[in-house]
Amino acid sequence: MPVTASGFDPHLSARLHNEILKRAWIGAGRDAASIPSKTWWEESSPIPFDLASRLNRNLILFLRSAKAITFDPNSDFNLFYYLIALHGKHEIFAPDLLGRWGRGDRYVWLYPSTRTKSDEEVGIVFDQETELASFVPDWEDMIWSDRERWPWRPLQSILQVYLDMIDEGKITTYSDRQKESMEYFHGVFPWEIHQYTPVDVERAVSAFTRLVDAIETRLPSNLNTAHSKHDPGHQKPSIEGVTLPYSNSVIEASFIEADSFLGHFFSTLPVRHIKFNHIAPGIRLQTPIEFTNQPLADRRHNQLIPDLYNYKTEEKTPSLPLLLFRGEKRNKSPWTRPWFSDGIPEEIPSGLYIEPAYKDNNWESGNQSRLLLPFNIGSNGFARSSNGIPFKCARVGGAASDRPDQLYQEDLFSGYSGFLPWDSRSSYLHKVLESWAERVEMGDWQVDENGVADGIDKFKEADTVGHWREYFIPW
Repeated sequence: MPVTASGFDPHLSARLHNEILKRAWIGAGRDAASIPSKTWWEESSPIPFDLASRLNRNLILFLRSAKAITFDPNSDFNLFYYLIALHGKHEIFAPDLLGRWGRGDRYVWLYPSTRTKSDEEVGIVFDQETELASFVPDWEDMIWSDRERWPWRPLQSILQVYLDMIDEGKITTYSDRQKESMEYFHGVFPWEIHQYTPVDVERAVSAFTRLVDAIETRLPSNLNTAHSKHDPGHQKPSIEGVTLPYSNSVIEASFIEADSFLGHFFSTLPVRHIKFNHIAPGIRLQTPIEFTNQPLADRRHNQLIPDLYNYKTEEKTPSLPLLLFRGEKRNKSPWTRPWFSDGIPEEIPSGLYIEPAYKDNNWESGNQSRLLLPFNIGSNGFARSSNGIPFKCARVGGAASDRPDQLYQEDLFSGYSGFLPWDSRSSYLHKVLESWAERVEMGDWQVDENGVADGIDKFKEADTVGHWREYFIPW
């Protein structure tokens, strides 16, 4: 059967579901020959007519092909790190939750969540009117949000992302149940999640190399001519450039641990002297001295707070928010506690930062970046978060974006990805660097003797009708 007008492909979705089930089953140490052979429909039979008549025709095609396991509250086996199983026939309409909001049969609670991040997590919900699905972190957020602003997607797109996470090693299986007794182990049998993978490191190194190559090949061949508009005296300016990677002593002095994402990123970068400074408008490489002088380094002593996820620890602290590439001007820190113990942030340099992460919280992303700009953006309504929602959009309660001075990441309240609970992959380091490389390659950003030309105000184009797509990094 062809894909529906909505884009939902029930047969492809079932194949992806079945492949995830196969990976889980074998990864748990079970015999491949014993993988469940019955579909959800067969396992749930007999299906009462009044239930079958309430189900979307294409959803029925999916349920007739997707292999069961169905939801069992007494089972400790989970289909995926974020999903327990397909819901049983008595639970899929969630009458106690959806009925009170008068939503009828529109929404099917297809997969209940394993609640890895919150007890309020719902899981994957299927909209029978549009034939689209979404991972819902909270019922009330979905019900009361503007329907058009919720990130609904074809079910196969969500399941494909999950398989990609498995293939990339972000989520892996384990069969040794003794691992569960290890301190800081965060597993949902038979799955465990990792902050970063070798693939993440390789992608970031490749993206940075692509960006540097793109700029280097466009450097002016005649610097005297190229400098004439910047330097009336026609004197060649002093551009020392930077040699990367930084030395081990610089890395250590910057509080980067060897086994972290950044530790592997810098150890994997090939040695290279970069002959220019600016890798994006108003954003440049740092000298070793600048790099070690991290903006929040002197506030590490403010981190004497208990780890919310491990009450045994006395001084559990996240990694340092690290300024990777320095920008022009300054802005208020987006990080408050524990860095500012009174909760009142101070100004720090703008630029591209690597987000802090608790080392032992594997569900956090070690390669997540944050572009901090020295001005607000989004008031024109064109700048987009990674799910396509304008930064300054109406939300529950009418509040506007609380950090409109940033690009690429999702807003906490309006930026649900539709794939994961409270997470985003739009601002992974490699995605930002790939976008910057594309801007240079496409001629959107000009190059002069210093590297990428123009000041940081160039990023204001992200909130214009003619250029917002150049600064939009979809999830």
